[in-house]
Amino acid sequence: MVRHVIVVASQCSTMPELGTLEAAAGDLHAVLTDPHLGGAEPTDDSLLLNPQSPEDVTAAVHAAATRAQQDGAVLIVALLGHGFTAPTLRFMVRDSRVTSAGSAVDVPGLLGEVANEAEGVIALIDTCHAGAAPPSPDVLANGVRAGQVQFAVIMAAAAGQDAYGMNLSLALASVLRRGLDDRGRHLLVDDELMSSVRAEVRKLDSGQSIGRSVFDQYDFAVGPLWLAHNARASYGAGSEIGPVAARLLDEASEGWPDRPTRWTHASLTALLTSSAADQHPAQKMWIEEIKAGLQECRKTVHVLKEHLPDAMRTNVLRTASSRAGFPASLVSDPLLRDLVEHAVLVGDRFERSGRSRHASPGRLVAALLVGAGITPPAELIEWIEGHRDVVSFKDAYKEFQQWDQSARTRLVLGIPSFAGRRRSSGDSVLEWPRRLHAWVIQGGETLGSNEFEAPTRDEAGLTAVIKAAIRWARGRLPADERLEHIDIAACGRALAQWHPEEARTGLQKLGIAHRVTLRWNNSIVRDDGAEWDAADLNYLAEDVLEALEAGDTELSWLGPADMADLEDLKERLASETGRPWALEQRPAGCDEALSALAAYTPILIWPENATAAPGQFRTTVDGLWNQIRNEQDWHAGRALKPGDGTPNGLRQVRRVWHDRQWLDFCKQFEPPLNSPEEETS
Repeated sequence: MVRHVIVVASQCSTMPELGTLEAAAGDLHAVLTDPHLGGAEPTDDSLLLNPQSPEDVTAAVHAAATRAQQDGAVLIVALLGHGFTAPTLRFMVRDSRVTSAGSAVDVPGLLGEVANEAEGVIALIDTCHAGAAPPSPDVLANGVRAGQVQFAVIMAAAAGQDAYGMNLSLALASVLRRGLDDRGRHLLVDDELMSSVRAEVRKLDSGQSIGRSVFDQYDFAVGPLWLAHNARASYGAGSEIGPVAARLLDEASEGWPDRPTRWTHASLTALLTSSAADQHPAQKMWIEEIKAGLQECRKTVHVLKEHLPDAMRTNVLRTASSRAGFPASLVSDPLLRDLVEHAVLVGDRFERSGRSRHASPGRLVAALLVGAGITPPAELIEWIEGHRDVVSFKDAYKEFQQWDQSARTRLVLGIPSFAGRRRSSGDSVLEWPRRLHAWVIQGGETLGSNEFEAPTRDEAGLTAVIKAAIRWARGRLPADERLEHIDIAACGRALAQWHPEEARTGLQKLGIAHRVTLRWNNSIVRDDGAEWDAADLNYLAEDVLEALEAGDTELSWLGPADMADLEDLKERLASETGRPWALEQRPAGCDEALSALAAYTPILIWPENATAAPGQFRTTVDGLWNQIRNEQDWHAGRALKPGDGTPNGLRQVRRVWHDRQWLDFCKQFEPPLNSPEEETS
């Protein structure tokens, strides 16, 4: 059945700019018009951005409702932006004012009208005070359809609440893409969907109450009112064919009559023996290749489960798939079946064309072995030797082992906290420390430690002393071992203004000659005025890492409004569970902002500069998240500068990241180093 959608997203000149609005609207529209998800018909005017007047909105929504009425279709209406109550919800457009109800859209009135036009209406209201959006029951019961109406509305906040960050739209898009287990072919606006959306929004700790309202009195409805196809209904964990293969089969059989609505090995065989197959010889050949690949997938899954049972854990699968170059959609919720399908059916094609870093079967097996710390069993070696991807496996296995071995040996540079004097711009003038502390560690063992005095208290002096520490560290290592990894632990004030990886400590810059990882120094530098100690910081970091590895937390964002009052922000963070955080924009007074956040998150992402358009940095980070969290990809991406002049997204990103190796190192500090006051006095 045909379905229609209209997504309206509007900034308002009299209200604060919504940094994530356009991206959230585009993402939601993409999900709702995906034929495998929302199933709505995309049109030139199904996404309306920044309308100038209330009449623009009502005209667009009524036009969509008319199309739905003509087709006997369901209509999905989404409104994203600012809202106020007067006393019911008003949706604000470009020139709306909270002092003028007529300058904004009467949401209950509009929804009540279209509910009496289309065969069914689902409204998604992502504004402040969205709880005031539902039309009166009298309007629905006594309209032109005489109550024969199917209507549901999902609301981003209660009538007296604010909504934040387009959290409802982002959460809803995420849930619809992922689907729900054991919930049938369609996702209804029911308890199960609402529970999942609320759980997504709770991860963001915005405090907004996600609500719904349903009116269903249509005697002649063809079925329940559904929002999207359930992505997990047909190709869940127990299905013999996964979503990767299903998508390829859908592409290969495009235009065939009577192609299966659900792919199984039996339906695939039936399609290839149908009369339609002979009418499409080129497509038939492609489908036969996919079928042969699926047979290889089944064998590969069986071999890996038999010989690598210790690698069949979610955290190992997630780490291995990220390291081997799989797409983010498979890394976030990894199933072995889906990873193998991608490796065999997608990765192999790139492998044969010479793109050896793509996610091929060999790279997947190598990453599983190294990630689980397993020596390859003889039976697995025999199977690999007979596999056409053996070269990729051997190259990847050597690459991953060498990386892990080199990462065990690190030079840690503990930089005492910087003092500073405030500038009129909001940032401070740094007062550089006079010494640094250095350790060479290998695995869990400290090979040596030392303290170095800077010749001058400025950036040049600190660069010189880092260079001396590197020379000293090389002398502590065996002659055949290179120093590749350097951890620099510094305070937020320093990392806001100082780029240690740009220091010229030799022939090349530090970040080119070595793999530099930035850490907070608060676990190894005592601050007598702090309310916490190193153990508190390490416990918080362990909780965050465990949740991230288990998929129980995601990157959370702080916008300009969150950063406006740092004392309020610290109070909020002290009242929430720890999580990875990112800043949507580089704030004025970035040094104070990073200093405030350092105690509350072991993982922080922020923009390299302040020139990015609102929402642009978030889009960049979302697209590169798996590279940012994968240590090997992070360093490779930061070191390589494109030769064709195209921007390197990772170079726009600054990152502090505490991993388990760092936490193990920090536990030895009892008592910690000298205080910042002693170091800078």
